[in-house]
Amino acid sequence: MLAIVALAFTACDDDDDEDPSGPPALTIPAEFVAPNYDTNSEVEALVIDELSAFSSAAGDAESNAGGGTTIAPIDYPSTLSSVTLPSYRALVNDWKDELVNAANSPTPFEIPGGNGPSATEEGGLLGSRLLDEYGLELGQMLGKGSYGAACYNHASAVINAGNLASGDIDRLVEIYGTNPSFDPETAKSASKYAKRRSNQVTGTGYFYDIRTNLITAKAAIDGGSAYNAELNEALADYLLNWEKSNFATVIYYCNAAKIGIQDALVIADEDDRRSALGSAIHAYGEGVGFTHGFRGLENKFITDAEIDGILAKLLAPAGQNSESYRFMIEAQTLSNFDDIIESIQNLYGFTDEEVQSFLVNN
Repeated sequence: MLAIVALAFTACDDDDDEDPSGPPALTIPAEFVAPNYDTNSEVEALVIDELSAFSSAAGDAESNAGGGTTIAPIDYPSTLSSVTLPSYRALVNDWKDELVNAANSPTPFEIPGGNGPSATEEGGLLGSRLLDEYGLELGQMLGKGSYGAACYNHASAVINAGNLASGDIDRLVEIYGTNPSFDPETAKSASKYAKRRSNQVTGTGYFYDIRTNLITAKAAIDGGSAYNAELNEALADYLLNWEKSNFATVIYYCNAAKIGIQDALVIADEDDRRSALGSAIHAYGEGVGFTHGFRGLENKFITDAEIDGILAKLLAPAGQNSESYRFMIEAQTLSNFDDIIESIQNLYGFTDEEVQSFLVNN
């Protein structure tokens, strides 16, 4: 596992005069103060806007699928593409076209038998959810996967560049999906899901921990190089808390998918069953997206081998066609979701109480 806490990030500082007794304790403000925030975070704001538009285009294709209207190709926004991990960028370029093919399918999604989909299948709607022929909701791979492969990847690159200035911390706030107010009601992108894994009554959890990390990092930079240790710790914690919130969200969606599929399969009415299954497979697809998006990233705690283990349990191994449909026809596969939750809990040392708290949206 990568020991991200050992990474060294330094701030720009020309003051060589150091007090041999050491600096006073770092003063950490109560609020995030950034008078030039919009200017400093202009590129990151564009990435977040492009990701929102990209996800909306996928959603529009889903909403209009099966209605007789030809769905046009979806463009991959250039700035979003530029900050995305190259290996994931290549997958997105394929997935967006496959999503359009599914939306233009003349037939609804057909749940394959044990031998998988026929060669002529393109996917289609299961209830209101647009799936490829294997049962994977590609819209989640474009959107939720990009929270890691694009946004976290960019945050990591900003940090790795070193010689950080105060304005760089503004960039880390924006690419995380929030702003200097850290208002949970306006959280977007990755921060929205960190907010859901946090307690809004007590103001505790990953959303609030990351707020503290970024306020501390900015104060450390403003204080000068004497506070590089505090800067290093704050930035490492920022990345780790983001990662933990991501995989806590995978726990949420694994649980939701298992319960949803179990409940759907006992519904007698076919239309109602397909609608319920579509919703459950939507939750499953979110879990796949959040997981796959971290594969290949630098500065993370989880290893790619551990991610591959989760993707294998999700029947969506990297570099292969998924077998997502099996969750709808093989009851024994549902235990995979419990295995994934247990493995993530053990990896990050989550308590049973924490895992239970992850199973609800806040």
